[in-house]
Formats: sequence, C-alpha cells, structure tokens
Amino acid sequence: MTSTNQLLDGVIGDEEEEQYSGPSIRCVMFNLDSEVYGINVKKVREVLRVGSIRKVEGAAHNVLGVINVRGVIVTVVDTRATYGLMSKPADELSRIIIVELDTDNIVGMMVDCVTEVKDIPEKKFEPMSATKEGASRYLQGIAHYNGDVIILIDVDSMFSGQA
Repeated sequence: MTSTNQLLDGVIGDEEEEQYSGPSIRCVMFNLDSEVYGINVKKVREVLRVGSIRKVEGAAHNVLGVINVRGVIVTVVDTRATYGLMSKPADELSRIIIVELDTDNIVGMMVDCVTEVKDIPEKKFEPMSATKEGASRYLQGIAHYNGDVIILIDVDSMFSGQA
C-alpha cells in the first residue's frame, strides 16, 4: 500500500518544470490509455496495488466489485468503463486510487497506472463548459503544462449518488 505522502517522496520527475508563481493544485497523476489525468491530492486517501476484488452481482456496469481496506468495505469502479474506454484486465502497473468523497464515503478507482504527484498552476487549467454531458460531466478542467495535456477529474460529480 502506498500513501499519498509516500508518493510524494521520490516521484518528482527528472524533467525541469517551468517556474510559475501563484496558487497551484497538487494532483495525483494517472493514465488511462495514452491520456493523462489528475485528481486533487486533497481527495486522495491512498493508492493501492490491485489485489483481490470481490464481484457484486447486480452492480452497475462500471463497478468491478468491492475490496476490504483495513476493515472498511470499499466499492471499486472501472474508471476506463466510466470514461467509455474498453475494459482491460489489471496488470502489474494497475492501481486503485482510494478517493474520499466526504468523511463517511470512500470509493476506489481502478486506473492503468499512477505516475506521480505534481503541482500544476491553477492558471494553467481551462474550466470545462457549464453544459457537460456524458463522461465530460466528471471533468473539472484541462491543463496544458510542460508539454502534457492533463485532464482534471471532479470526483465529487463522478460519484454523486453512487457512494
């Protein structure tokens, strides 16, 4: 199990980052296919390797099942399915990001891999339009930063009514 703080120790990239002053958003960065996504680190409780996921009959199409995290049963969703991508089996790089929706509700998001924790200047994010439909309703904004296009996830809207 890797906590967010452990992710912070040693995942800073070797690339030289552009210098910006002003407020930034610290994000846990992950990949789905070739796309780069970020979740505000304030919403992330921990990042886990994929272990045994118990299937739940009758669950939504994007729910893989549940896991036990230190005595707490956590629903794990297939983030690929949520965003309309083909599901794929977990491999050695796959991770479950445990996100905290509020003090009583946590959810696991299966992702292809977690790459790093990065501070992205707020002014680099372009907000999404107010008329969001489909999977885009789960997106908070898009940033163009250091040659990457980073899609910021709004986990609160992604899981509203599912926890």
